[in-house]
Amino acid sequence: MARNRYLDDEDDKFGIDKNLLRRLFKYILPHKKQFIGGFSLLSISVLLSLIWPQTTSWIIDHVLTEGGDHFGNYKIGILITGILGAVLLLDVFLAAWRVVIITRLGHNAIYDIRKELFEHLQTLSFKYFDDRPAGKILVRVTSYVDALANLLSNSLIQLLIDVLTLVCILVIMLIMNPKLTLVSFVVLMPLGVFLMYYRKHLTKKMRVTRNKVSNRTAYMHENIMGVYVTQAFDREEYNHTEFHRLNTDVTVAWIKQILFGNTLWPAVDFFSTAGTILVYLLGYQMILSPTDPFTLGELVAFTAYLGRFWQPIFSFSVIYGQFAEATSNIERVFETMDTKPDVEDEKDAIDLPPITGTVDFRNVTFSYDGKVNVLENLSFHVEPGQTIALVGPTGAGKTTVVNLLSRFYDTTAGQVLIDGYDVRNITTHSLRTQVGVMMQDSFIFSGNIIDNIRYGRPEATDEECIAAAQEVYASEFIEQLPQGYYTKVEERGAGLSTGERQLLSFARAVLADPRILILDEATSSIDTQTELLIQRALAKLLANRTSFVIAHRLSTIKRADVIMCIANKGIAEAGNHDQLMQQKGIYYELNRSQRSALQEQ
Repeated sequence: MARNRYLDDEDDKFGIDKNLLRRLFKYILPHKKQFIGGFSLLSISVLLSLIWPQTTSWIIDHVLTEGGDHFGNYKIGILITGILGAVLLLDVFLAAWRVVIITRLGHNAIYDIRKELFEHLQTLSFKYFDDRPAGKILVRVTSYVDALANLLSNSLIQLLIDVLTLVCILVIMLIMNPKLTLVSFVVLMPLGVFLMYYRKHLTKKMRVTRNKVSNRTAYMHENIMGVYVTQAFDREEYNHTEFHRLNTDVTVAWIKQILFGNTLWPAVDFFSTAGTILVYLLGYQMILSPTDPFTLGELVAFTAYLGRFWQPIFSFSVIYGQFAEATSNIERVFETMDTKPDVEDEKDAIDLPPITGTVDFRNVTFSYDGKVNVLENLSFHVEPGQTIALVGPTGAGKTTVVNLLSRFYDTTAGQVLIDGYDVRNITTHSLRTQVGVMMQDSFIFSGNIIDNIRYGRPEATDEECIAAAQEVYASEFIEQLPQGYYTKVEERGAGLSTGERQLLSFARAVLADPRILILDEATSSIDTQTELLIQRALAKLLANRTSFVIAHRLSTIKRADVIMCIANKGIAEAGNHDQLMQQKGIYYELNRSQRSALQEQ
């Protein structure tokens, strides 16, 4: 766990990216009926709420002030109040309906985003995952996407409603009294200066908090996945210290964000109060003036509208913070979506027809970083059904050869051909359904045993899965399990030995029945007794199919048709076991050193 992977590595830009938001809102278009429904219900609520100040003004001026002389007006006031009360009750039920619609809108859009993001992650090349901690990828799929749900439902609609409210209130206030309207807006300029300062620094603080949370999540994920190594090396105390640092960073950043964010309402409240005081001072003078027909009820109504005017101003600032946070989150989500796989199908790629298993490398050169070549001008030919063993020192390029054959990476130069087809000109799906790969780390998924065997061929029957397990002798340990083939296993095969996990992978490969099979150190963790059992299974597995075997145990590859020693960016020597032993070169030395090690044991 390199500490520098958990330092802040995000950029320090801040502000709302309109292009990102515009792209985000496209996910609402498929659900526009829900959007229109929610917006309509909110619009009704806004219009109903704007009636109350005018009603209050009429009751004050025509009922309360002159109630003794206008009993009829008093009864009308009671009637109007009753009607508005009924309308308010109806609005309560509409609000519940509105919440359901808006919630569905937000989460339907989030479902589409998360689905698209997950599907895209499946297409990304190995390099993307090599360069990033799994926790930082995970937080983008979960937390960052979850944070957008409220934005895509409540915040977006609320923004439109606030705009509608401001326009309606402004028109009403100008009609009621233009002079008071202009006076009340004197405070808008200093408030605008504050809001510019506020939104700039709040966005920056939100970004800092997001970075800290991302770092902590990545560290937690890696520690959970590596708990066995942590305990084996007695790293608990160091990890506690490191987690304390990361957790403290999150807490400090969050507190700073909250404290700064809480300055908004007092500021808006201060400026709105100042504007209201100015309105009252001028309004009283207008009421007392015999030449200005302005009533007490109108002043009450005007100040009520003025109070409602400041609410959207405050709401704008809050929503701005949500939009800024969304931009901060969505830029990482879209960054992942926009990452192009290093390996993807060409536009005119064709499906690879059923193959015999001929393989050709023609002057293949490859570099992982574009600077240092791992392979240079590598060429060889493999006939169908041959077993090719790759040996050589660590880092020489053995795994690189088979990764190029599976097209997990593309060559820097040269060609890799299968049955005469350049792997870059065929679809990866048709290629990988005919090229099976068994890695050293046999990944077992949570579920039961038989479903793990079926992973590479989902349509296979239970009988076919059992037959595949029997063929590689995996049935011997499976049948001893409590529920046999239907025994539940946890993520990564917890509860199974390394050898048992690899036997399951063997069964998975047998069931998939690829024409080309790659074994990348697939027998390295199997004990000697188990290895003796699977040698016969390997003989059947490798028969009549082209196979590439990478193994440090030379006993696994002695029967290979061709043994290639990979060194110095190419093939240093090649031949069968007897031929290479006679040459007394690299293979001979590897064989002798391994036998010496076994004798010492």
